[in-house]
Amino acid sequence: MDLTTELLAVLLAGLGLILAVIAGTAARRYHDARLGGVAAALALLALIGGLALLNQLSPRYGGPFAVAAIPLGLAVLAVALLYIAFVTNRPKRPSN
Repeated sequence: MDLTTELLAVLLAGLGLILAVIAGTAARRYHDARLGGVAAALALLALIGGLALLNQLSPRYGGPFAVAAIPLGLAVLAVALLYIAFVTNRPKRPSN
């Protein structure tokens, strides 16, 4: 078991799931199909993280789901950038 890969898999699964819930809620609230697509993509990233974690914890059952540390790290970075974009406030517009 590789601790770095396990940590990245947990981060990807957790952040992906949190953002999928945020995007899904926004899609329902604003009736925007594009946000629904983003929610589905983030849910798939969370699933990849979960399956990679299954591979690390139980190689017997999760053998086909092996993901190397570098692709996991890139996926975590992409999801973290989306997380920052979702939770930061927009800059205030100057009033005329």
